[in-house]
Amino acid sequence: MGTYQWKMFALCGMGWIADNMWLQILASVLPQVQAEFNVPDATSGLGTSCVFIGMIFGSLGWGVISDIVGRRPAFILTLTLGGIFGTAAAFAPNFLAYCLLLGLMGVGVGGNLPVDGSLFLEFIPKERQSLLMMLSLFWPVGGAIGALFSWWLIPSYSCVVTAAGYCDPASNRGWRYTIAAMGLLTFAMLLFRVFFIKMYESPKWLITAGRKEEAIATLKTLAEMNGKTLTVSVDEFPDVERETMAESVKRFTRDIKALFVGKMIITTVLICLVWMTISVAYTMFYGFLPKFLASSNTGTPLTLNEVYRNYFIQTAFGIPGSIAGTYMIDSRIGRKGTMTAGSIGIGISLFLFTISRDSWTQLVFNCIASFLSNLVYGVIYAYTPEVFATNVRGTGVGLASCLGRIVGVSAPFLSGALIAVNPNYALYLSAGLFALMGVFSAFLPIETRGVAAL
Repeated sequence: MGTYQWKMFALCGMGWIADNMWLQILASVLPQVQAEFNVPDATSGLGTSCVFIGMIFGSLGWGVISDIVGRRPAFILTLTLGGIFGTAAAFAPNFLAYCLLLGLMGVGVGGNLPVDGSLFLEFIPKERQSLLMMLSLFWPVGGAIGALFSWWLIPSYSCVVTAAGYCDPASNRGWRYTIAAMGLLTFAMLLFRVFFIKMYESPKWLITAGRKEEAIATLKTLAEMNGKTLTVSVDEFPDVERETMAESVKRFTRDIKALFVGKMIITTVLICLVWMTISVAYTMFYGFLPKFLASSNTGTPLTLNEVYRNYFIQTAFGIPGSIAGTYMIDSRIGRKGTMTAGSIGIGISLFLFTISRDSWTQLVFNCIASFLSNLVYGVIYAYTPEVFATNVRGTGVGLASCLGRIVGVSAPFLSGALIAVNPNYALYLSAGLFALMGVFSAFLPIETRGVAAL
């Protein structure tokens, strides 16, 4: 690991920051967007669902694009599209335009995790590949940044909704300022990617593309930057023939079948259920958290400033949770035990949050839930690749992640429909799904702590 690799670590981490930053912003601006455009609770989650749909296409599409045109162009374009359409959403004239622009933004930022992860992995030595999991530490930082800007801008520039449900747009600019600020931050990250370091194309991708001379030149340049001398020739690299589309489809079909054969079927099904339940449970709660805080059953309603203050505090607690996850994966209770205890703990915390009648007590339970949810997510990201054999690892991880995204699309609609009846119903369901995920984790047949990858 040299200077270039550490700079790439920081730049790739910005992609993780952008992902969660935008997701947190959707939740924080929702009440003000709802008030301005007179959106009923039942359909208020449409914007979040559009982002999830965009992310599904983005995560699949950018992975393919990076395989065709290279990692570097995709690395630049994901944040470019995210910044353009995210900023444009701040000027949306109506709720439909707002949702469509957010969906296009999702296409951009949805490619950050697969593209950034692939690029970083191809630039680091084998013995430092554990750093890939460390990128997850940037995820809660993005959430905290989004929550901080929301606390700063929304309470000061938001309308007071009248009894008739009217909200004066002229006095409701806070949500637009917040989204615009996130767009500017995304562009700032893009400028870092373009100007902070001279980026090189992945040598591994260059080799697969038949551009061996360029790959060797890049490797020699990186070696010089790290104070090393590299002696290598074109002949040392084997010729690589790219698969045809028909061959790729055939291999994909074969790998999918391999995931559902023999004992592997139990692991595959349970892993997919883990990803699906946490995706729905997490989105149902955190996608509407400011609304839950504002409508909580406390004696004295929270002011708008107090709502977003508490929102920032609980989001910030995710940072130590993510750090703890990097240590808990090798703790005595192992990956399975951590996921089981953590997810059940989240369910209990959310249930206690729901029945509490004191705002400070609610904040405590909310902070515990935030800490544990980021811890559990970190363990899931580490555990999932470990339980699949090398030849089907990419397919297995992709299948679980994709199913999680797909069912996640339904979570905002489900929450919105339940909130329209009773906000507590959405909270109870989210808590129950987190606990159910813990049950699925407990029955996973493989514990990977201290075991070499399959």
